[in-house]
Amino acid sequence: MKIELEKTGRYSFPMGIQDIALTADEQRVYAACLDGVYELSLPARDDHEAKPVPECIGQHASYVSSVALLEQDAEVASTGFDGQLQIRALRSKPAESTAASESAKLVAPRLDRNLHSFWSWQMACSPDRRRLASVTGQYLTGAEDYSPLESSEPTIRVVDAHSGETQHEFTMLPSVQCVAFDPTGQYLAAGNLMGDLAVWDVTSGECLAEWRTPSFTSWGIIKSHCYIGGIFAVAFAPDSQSLYAAGMGDMRDPMAGNGKQLWQRFAWQKSPVEKLQETVSDQAGEGLMETLAWHPSGEYFAMAGRLRGGNWNTGIFSQEDGQLVGQAKTGMRITTALFSPAGDVLYLAGMQGQPGRKDGKFPNFGYLERYQIKQS
Repeated sequence: MKIELEKTGRYSFPMGIQDIALTADEQRVYAACLDGVYELSLPARDDHEAKPVPECIGQHASYVSSVALLEQDAEVASTGFDGQLQIRALRSKPAESTAASESAKLVAPRLDRNLHSFWSWQMACSPDRRRLASVTGQYLTGAEDYSPLESSEPTIRVVDAHSGETQHEFTMLPSVQCVAFDPTGQYLAAGNLMGDLAVWDVTSGECLAEWRTPSFTSWGIIKSHCYIGGIFAVAFAPDSQSLYAAGMGDMRDPMAGNGKQLWQRFAWQKSPVEKLQETVSDQAGEGLMETLAWHPSGEYFAMAGRLRGGNWNTGIFSQEDGQLVGQAKTGMRITTALFSPAGDVLYLAGMQGQPGRKDGKFPNFGYLERYQIKQS
């Protein structure tokens, strides 16, 4: 199997993108940007002369970290570094760009509640859109060896996606940086700075598995005498039997960012948990991997992030043997990847440096790219 990625569209946003959500008809995309929640009408094909302009429809008191669509794409949920969950009803038709003030285009949230006293690093939505899970945690020194201080609050919170009411609270060492539901919505997984992983049953609240992988966490021998890195993305396999984790391999100098582009696969239902696969060493370059996404067929998945050195910052990997079967070098930091429902398009979003002021304005530096998938 070989996968080719052909870029067919690139759309700019005023600020960097941290997450995206796509409507089922692929006509609109919602982006969690550093300065707010944006809505963009996607053209059927890329038009180099008439680019769609994203509209800011909501803001948090700090960076927006995640977005998810609810209620048959009628509402959008967002979390941010202010620790808040906001839910907004969406317009039936996206607002057109006019001379109206930016504040007039904002949609007031119907729900605005606090989830954490610190940042919401990431939020996940269950497949049935009935639950939301958010993770938090601040890395503070807890001992002479610089291991993290235990959190003063639960670091994983599961809430009802309509009311925002808390259903479960779980705790891992901070910072907990990623969270994901399995395809059935029965299980929830999270990963943290120290390489800890855990899986819970979201009906009973029972913790079903806990383990640690040392492969993603670095200790600063040079310059930074602290822990850095950890797990930045988790995703269940389509059959829910295994869990994938992504991040960056160990470094002697954590400030260099030259750890191996790394994913690992675990049989989480075995006791003890067993590592089944990981990135083939000679197929990986260097850089922090921040997102995992499964193709609807279940035959392969994408891992993407920043490129420090190597040939790609988006890799496509076979589910069967873990081999690299496709790649792209985008030139930007990718924070999120998403396959279209039909599986014929891969969406990549992120940011590409923050340019200096030009003619009194800061140029756009958030980007959404669309790739046509060709399989042979």
